[in-house]
Amino acid sequence: CSIVDLAGSERVSRTSSAGQTLTEAKYINSSLFFLEMVIVALYEKQKKKKDNIHIPYRNSMMTSVLRDSLGGNCKTTMI
Repeated sequence: CSIVDLAGSERVSRTSSAGQTLTEAKYINSSLFFLEMVIVALYEKQKKKKDNIHIPYRNSMMTSVLRDSLGGNCKTTMI
């Protein structure tokens, strides 16, 4: 069972973040972008029933860690 809290996603322009908060917001937003890429690729792979579609797990640490939960034999729910 994997639980990941992604609630820190922010719009930098709205929050006027600076310094360490800005850096953390950048990392969170890029991780969410790469997670979206993985989910879209998994959907395309399932939809087209092809095994040769590349799933970009290695683009971020988060997707690499969640590889088994996202593409393995696990059932994953995102809220």
